[in-house]
Amino acid sequence: MFKTGDKNFWKAQLIGWSIMGLSNLIVQLIANIPIQYVLLNTFIPPIIGFSISTGFRYLIKGKNWIHWGIGKIILLIICSTIVQTIVLNGIVFSIFYFFVSNSDVNIAEILSNSVIFGILFLAWNLIYFFVHYFNNWHYSEIEKWKLVAEMKDAELGSLKSQVNPHFVFNSINNIRALILEDKDKARDMLMNFSDLFRYSLTHTNKQTVLLSEELEVVHQYLELLAIQFEEKLKYNIQLDDSLLTEKVPPMVLQILVENAVKHGISQSKDGGTIDIAIYKNKNAFYIEVKNSGSLNIKSSLGEKLGLGLENIKNRLRILYNENGNLNVTEKNNYVIASIKIPLL
Repeated sequence: MFKTGDKNFWKAQLIGWSIMGLSNLIVQLIANIPIQYVLLNTFIPPIIGFSISTGFRYLIKGKNWIHWGIGKIILLIICSTIVQTIVLNGIVFSIFYFFVSNSDVNIAEILSNSVIFGILFLAWNLIYFFVHYFNNWHYSEIEKWKLVAEMKDAELGSLKSQVNPHFVFNSINNIRALILEDKDKARDMLMNFSDLFRYSLTHTNKQTVLLSEELEVVHQYLELLAIQFEEKLKYNIQLDDSLLTEKVPPMVLQILVENAVKHGISQSKDGGTIDIAIYKNKNAFYIEVKNSGSLNIKSSLGEKLGLGLENIKNRLRILYNENGNLNVTEKNNYVIASIKIPLL
C-alpha cells in the first residue's frame, strides 16, 4: 500500500518536477545552449508543470472516479495527458515568444517538446491514478476480509454456543437414567460431570485448544461412561505423541466419542469397543473414532448422528476451509468417524 495525502503529494510534486528541471539543466549544459535559455528552460517548464498537475489534482480530487471501470479511467488518463500537454506547451512557447526571443515558432521544436511533456504528464497521471486506485482496492479487500472474518467469528460463536447445551443435555440424561439403577454410581458420575462441564465452560470460548487438553477431557469422559456401562464399554487409544502440542477445536474428540456411544455402543445389549487413533499423514493429522455398529444409509448424517457431528463439520469448515473436514463411513460392521486437521 502507498501512502497518500497532502503531505506526501507535495513531497512527490517537489521531487518529481525538480528531477525534471535538473535533467533539463544537465542536457542543455551539455548541448552548450546559451545560459539565459538554460535558466528559463530549467525553471519555467517545471514550475508550470507543477502548477498544472496540482490544479488537475484538486480538480479531480472530489470526483468519484475511484469507482469507475478500468476502461473509463484509461480514457480519462489519455484525455488528461493530451490537455495537460497542450496547456504546458502553449504557456511555455507563449512565454518564450512574447517575452524572450520574439521569433517564429518552430514546429519541429513544438512537436519534440510535446512528446517530452506528454511522456512526463502520462507518467504523472499513471502514477497518480494507479496509487489511488490500488489503495482503494487494497482498502476494499481489507474491509471485505474483515467482514468475512466477522461473519465467520459470529457463525463460529453460534456453533460453539451449541456445544455446551448439547453436552449438558446428554450428560444429564445419562445421570438421570443411572439414578434409578445405582445412586452411588450416579453420584460419582455427577462429580465427573462437574469437572467436564468446567472444561467445556472454560475452553469452548476458544477457537482451538491443545490436543493434550482435549485428550485429557476425553479420558475423563470415558471414565464417566465406564461408571454407567461397566464392562459393556471398552476403549483403546493409539496416539502419535508428537501431535500432543497440535491445536484442535475444543470438544471435537469428546463429541465423536459421545456419538460413538450414543449411536453405537448403547444400541447393543452387549455393548462394544471404541477405538481412538490419532496419527499424521503428509500435511495433516487425523482423529479417528471407530465403534461397533452400523449407519442407516437411508437417513442423512444429521438425522442419524445428531447435532454434534454437524456442529463439528461446520466448525472445521470455518476454521480450515477445505483443508479440514469430517468423514463418517461404515466398514465391516464398524462406524468410523474421521477428522482431518491441517498441520500448521
